Amino acid sequence: MIKNKNILVTSTDVMMIQFLVPHVVHLVELGANVDIACSKAEGYKKEDYENKIKKLLPNTVNFFEIRTERNPINFSNIKGYKDLKNIINEKNYDFIWTNEPVMGVMTRLAARWSRKNGCIVMYLAHGYHFFKGAPKKNWIYYPVEKIMSHFCDLITVINWEDYNFTKKHFKVPVYHIDGIGLSLGKYSNVNVNYDLKRHELGVNKDDILIISVGELQQRKNHMVILKAIANIKDAHLKYIICGRGELENELLQMAKKLNIEDQFCLLGHRYDIPEILSVSDIFVHPSQREGLGIAAIEAMAAGLPLITSNVQGIKDYVKNGKNGFSYEPNDVDGYTDGLKKLINDKVLRKEMGKFNQECARRYRIENSIDQLSKIIMDAIGKN
Repeated sequence: MIKNKNILVTSTDVMMIQFLVPHVVHLVELGANVDIACSKAEGYKKEDYENKIKKLLPNTVNFFEIRTERNPINFSNIKGYKDLKNIINEKNYDFIWTNEPVMGVMTRLAARWSRKNGCIVMYLAHGYHFFKGAPKKNWIYYPVEKIMSHFCDLITVINWEDYNFTKKHFKVPVYHIDGIGLSLGKYSNVNVNYDLKRHELGVNKDDILIISVGELQQRKNHMVILKAIANIKDAHLKYIICGRGELENELLQMAKKLNIEDQFCLLGHRYDIPEILSVSDIFVHPSQREGLGIAAIEAMAAGLPLITSNVQGIKDYVKNGKNGFSYEPNDVDGYTDGLKKLINDKVLRKEMGKFNQECARRYRIENSIDQLSKIIMDAIGKN
């Protein structure tokens, strides 16, 4: 058991509020004394996530703000390292669980003296930047992760490719969990007026609504879907993306260049994703890299068929031809063909969507909490 054990969890505030809060709550319920240390994720600093997180957690949980940035070469990360070192040195932690690349590096470095005093450090990798088929520049992260693997006691991963790679190349115990957790009912039991929601989105009743959810950045690879839609030449196709990021203008310009600007809309950051998914027809997720791709699993829970890339974590759950179609990240012709198959076959869309709702059960939050808390309890128990 972990009753009265002191645990520190570190991540960005976005990671904390989107995925980690239920895990922290569960650790508290098990009797642990839990603190969290979060940095403010770039692009979300106006969301006031700190106060939102505090409202979701028991008042026994201490919240510390850390001055790290997602950019690994940002000099402010030195300040974040000092913040973490001060926090860790002031309290006798039995277990430290750190997430994400930059926070993971800073935390592991800051905890090296605590490890000598018996503290156990776990790094949860939400998807390595390096993987089979990744751009060569991504492999610069490999030696960093290999070195940092010596500064923790165990690594937990969320996809099988990362598990096999870690087991082969890193000399540290590795564990696999089925994602960081998803509340299925939030996406499968949605009460929404179909016609009104579609009208709000500017989509007609007889349109085929294609949706992506994710930041507007290069690795999400949204451009390839714009090209595929342009190939199909069907004015009844509508494509929306929920998310924000630095590629907003580029995506809009690309849609204009392809003469599909009337079929494309950027909705920005949304809090009604379950409702939007419930009135959509096809979910597309052509990422160049994904630790797992929680947005696609949310779409599965909502009963949508998938069109995805075949990289890293995504290939753990997409069965080509069974619950969707999967292609190389830049295979425009492949995405075009897959979209055509689903657009022209409503029965197939329904069959795949129903199958996906069953597949999504594997990634439910209860399952993830059980798997992760067992890893933590076993690690503390062996100490």
